[in-house]
Amino acid sequence: MEIETLLKDSWEIFQKNLVAYIIGALITIFGSIIVITSAPLAYGLAHMAAKGARGETVEIADVFAGFKPDKFIQSWVLFLIIMIPIFIGFLLLIVPGIIIAIAFSIIFLYALPLMVVKGAGAVDSLKESLEIAKANPQDTIILVVVVMILNAIGSAIWIGTILTMPFTMLMLILALPIVTGAKPEMNVQDATISEA
Repeated sequence: MEIETLLKDSWEIFQKNLVAYIIGALITIFGSIIVITSAPLAYGLAHMAAKGARGETVEIADVFAGFKPDKFIQSWVLFLIIMIPIFIGFLLLIVPGIIIAIAFSIIFLYALPLMVVKGAGAVDSLKESLEIAKANPQDTIILVVVVMILNAIGSAIWIGTILTMPFTMLMLILALPIVTGAKPEMNVQDATISEA
């Protein structure tokens, strides 16, 4: 995987939909204050990224795609499966929590993008993400590091998060066809395309 190309392609798509992505990120950040909306809003941000990657017009309303009943439930199942072990790790000690968080960041990196792009359920997305990470360990670790660095830079100044959040999600969506061996033009059927 060429990270430079991935960054360049992500930036080009990001610029074309800049306003929608920024407002979508703001809605996600402020909407996540109400805990129950955090998982479906994350799904919605990934949905926005997938639309941009397919060359479709990204609309602000796309951030609410995760509020359809099936998407709402699946986004929360995914969120809980990932977050409960991390929470338990932090309860035990900070170090186990950090180790679990890093491990889960690597093995479940592609779970949310897979859920959006393929319309897969939470458990299937997690399983497939694990398989992709095992098949592409070097690319996955490099991508995790790049995403973490970009998000750390973004969170260093609050306003930066509204840029890095949708940008890194776009990177993950664009990385999917590379690590799965699919054609680069996002030929994987997005189950949400008819719902957009």
